Amino acid sequence: MCPGRGVSAAAVAFVLAAGADADTITLKNGRMIEADRAWVEGNQVRYQKDGGVYGVPRSLVQGIDQRPTPAPVSDPDIQRARELLAVDAAEAVRAATEALRRDPNSVPALQVMAEARLALGDAFASRQNIEKALRQDDRDARSWNILGDAMAGLGDRAAAESNWRKSLLLRPDPAVQRKVGLVPSPPPRSDQVRARPFPEAQFRLTYDGGVNEPLGTEVMAALGRAYSEFAARLGFHPETPVKVILQMTARITDGRAPEWADGWNDGSIRVPVQGLDRPTPRLIKVLRHELAHSFVTARTGDNCPTWLQEGIAQWLEGGDPAREEAQLKALARAGRLQGLLTLEGPFRGLGEAEANLVYAQSLSAVNHIIRTSGEAGLVRLLSALGDRLPSEEALPVALGLSYPEFQRSWEQSLGGAPDAPKPATSP
Repeated sequence: MCPGRGVSAAAVAFVLAAGADADTITLKNGRMIEADRAWVEGNQVRYQKDGGVYGVPRSLVQGIDQRPTPAPVSDPDIQRARELLAVDAAEAVRAATEALRRDPNSVPALQVMAEARLALGDAFASRQNIEKALRQDDRDARSWNILGDAMAGLGDRAAAESNWRKSLLLRPDPAVQRKVGLVPSPPPRSDQVRARPFPEAQFRLTYDGGVNEPLGTEVMAALGRAYSEFAARLGFHPETPVKVILQMTARITDGRAPEWADGWNDGSIRVPVQGLDRPTPRLIKVLRHELAHSFVTARTGDNCPTWLQEGIAQWLEGGDPAREEAQLKALARAGRLQGLLTLEGPFRGLGEAEANLVYAQSLSAVNHIIRTSGEAGLVRLLSALGDRLPSEEALPVALGLSYPEFQRSWEQSLGGAPDAPKPATSP
């Protein structure tokens, strides 16, 4: 039986993963998925494995075999925190806080607090909580496992593996053994990353229309590498895990269709993967493009012009600004490049040729920002937009140029006349 909201703490104690053995999800097709922990969330069976959170349609699951759970406790707030951990980490923190008010040295309360903090992306606080638990009892395998998770969230690979091995010395655990064998590559050094450390579980993966766990694992690995790169280049990262939906019954397109046609990002990343056994170069580009949108949206909300959003997404996917340069230079010389102000709204209702053109202009304009102000200028612009400045004010603050001045500078870089007129019509 799998838990839902409102059932007893005993029935849902398995949501604590760190010290438990692996849970096994059996699919109706006979395949089995070994996971650190598994639980039901709406019409999905969620499971955590190797630092990531995945999802399988409940209709495809035959059953869940849950292994031994942490020792039972009598404190109702610790029980409630354990129950909430998989569904609402913030509420789990509140429940654990109540337990710690009564007993600041409670190891079970400190453990669940550390797990909840880590689930919320605060690896530093998680480390503080679990180190306090270890000062009370340094023979608790579960505490060493959680400390390993916290150190992985802080980007310290060596410390993470060392702590997981200490946990294994105290108690064999297949889930911890998998972590030791699959420790992720460390993120860039602190002198390369301006963002604060981010948690290992940066994504929540769900399958739509089937399951392909090996492909999902490789997609998560590719996204993880891109996540570290983008965080280093932009100096920030999304504060909550990014939802990733693999559409198993839709096929990724080939040819000259614009990149944006393959993915749809409304805060979640949806990509078609029918027929794929591993990420192709095309799929990698789409994943990077859509993850870039998630980063920009995390920083600016809905306060980012579409040309800037799409230009940054193409830049981070690895797009080539020179690809359409000849056409853009001809338009610039004729004074027919569209005003960027007319490209602030959504790119809707466009034919393929027109869409390709506005996307090429967007990438070219972003490339001009980087060429003239560096990546730091682009980051300043996103920060100003994140502070809710309108774009007309954000450009002068970040780049020292008004919209018309930036437009002229961009057109001149493409060979346009210094005083070329700007069309007033929108796309």
